[in-house]
Amino acid sequence: LAIGTNGTAAAAGNTALGAEVARVSLTSTTVQNTNEVVYVATFPAGTPSSAAAVVEAGLFNGSSGGTMLCRTVFAVVNKGTQDSMTITWTITVS
Repeated sequence: LAIGTNGTAAAAGNTALGAEVARVSLTSTTVQNTNEVVYVATFPAGTPSSAAAVVEAGLFNGSSGGTMLCRTVFAVVNKGTQDSMTITWTITVS
């Protein structure tokens, strides 16, 4: 999972975050019911190495590059260098 600082609206054609600042491996992936997958990732203190106004996240199939499964934009979360940040992403298929 990656986080970034570009608030441009997410679009179907996006293949990368607008301004990626950090990427971590998923902490867990859980299948719930028959149509939901829950992905969890934690960005520990020091990731990224400098403070960031995080406004976007993307789910990728690689530790760098890779194919982006989805991207979202949200209200700013100011992540300081000593803060940890956990993102839980639920994908529902219907």
